[in-house]
Amino acid sequence: MSDVPLPLLWLSGPSGVGKSSVGWEVFAQLSRSGVKTAFVDGDQISLCYPMPEGSTHRIRARSLAAMWPNFRQEGVQCLVLAGFLDTPEEVREYTALLSDAALTLCRLRVDSAELKERFLARGWRPDLVEEAVAEAEALDRGNFPDVCVDTDGLPVSEAARLVRELTGGWPCTFPTATPRSFGNRQSHPPAPEADAAPASAPVPLLWLSGATAVGKSTVGYEVFMRVYRTGMRAAYIDVKQIGALRPAADDDADTHRLKARNLAAIWAGYRAAGAQCLVVSGEADSDDTVRGYAELLPGMALTVCRLHAGPATLAERVAHRGRGGGPAIPGDELKGLGSDALRRVAERAAREAEALDRAGAGDLSVDTDGRSVQEVAAEVQARSGDWPNLPR
Repeated sequence: MSDVPLPLLWLSGPSGVGKSSVGWEVFAQLSRSGVKTAFVDGDQISLCYPMPEGSTHRIRARSLAAMWPNFRQEGVQCLVLAGFLDTPEEVREYTALLSDAALTLCRLRVDSAELKERFLARGWRPDLVEEAVAEAEALDRGNFPDVCVDTDGLPVSEAARLVRELTGGWPCTFPTATPRSFGNRQSHPPAPEADAAPASAPVPLLWLSGATAVGKSTVGYEVFMRVYRTGMRAAYIDVKQIGALRPAADDDADTHRLKARNLAAIWAGYRAAGAQCLVVSGEADSDDTVRGYAELLPGMALTVCRLHAGPATLAERVAHRGRGGGPAIPGDELKGLGSDALRRVAERAAREAEALDRAGAGDLSVDTDGRSVQEVAAEVQARSGDWPNLPR
């Protein structure tokens, strides 16, 4: 791996401002031009609850630092990160672990009226909109980012273009030619706290697989929430969200190698932080694919649950995502597609489901047709032996 600093563009700002959307568009624009680029959404690498108050940035920083050498090993030329920050002290939690990052901080902002409109348009809780506005006002009073970009009235593509322009044509040039100095640095994460269960006890791992648009992420996250609400410390990882790299390597077109390494790296931090079980969602064309990931996760008791849906249900869910429905996941390839393209995706999803049926994939199969997310999650847990079935 090179010792040359790796450009890291961090897009920050209040909830609803568009960090993930703009960050993904920067990632897409660069990768289309042939620049080998990675994208990480900070929210996706800190899903380990319940945790002590104030620990989010610490666990996020550990996750990013653990993934960093895997991205570098794949030849990444720059990395785009989206995530909330509001003080220089929080920045130091990350830069202290990234010895070779050339960091550019860019804060996105909009006026209060548009921020409220964006926040509510995403279907988020209306009672939290004033909190987002207060966050924005507090950020306006600070001055620690390198660049602040006003995105009022701009489409995502134009906002991304403006971000790159105002950051000096990032990553070709950037305001800071050497890594930012926010405090002492080290080349690897510190030794984690040893509050996990004894290594001899197998850790329950539930993997949600299935065809495109069957609901893996939605059901997986619901299972995760159900477990953590019991007070048990649980972790959730969507493998699609930890392997955003384009152009992909010729010998790893689906980035399974990178995703598997990043999954193992993130889980190690969660486990050290006391996570007692792990829920994973991810597309897998066979049980062998899942086992390839699991080989990098020693000491875990794996249960693969395949979600199933019929062709009509899959077509309905594909169309729903095409209209922007479902979880706001960065890089959803179905969002905004035309009717013909969505029809082709639905037909492909039906073929995937049929192939998985024929192969008998998974330790168990749960039908999702005509059922709520809560109903499916409850059956997944029940059919998996009241997963994770740990003493409380």
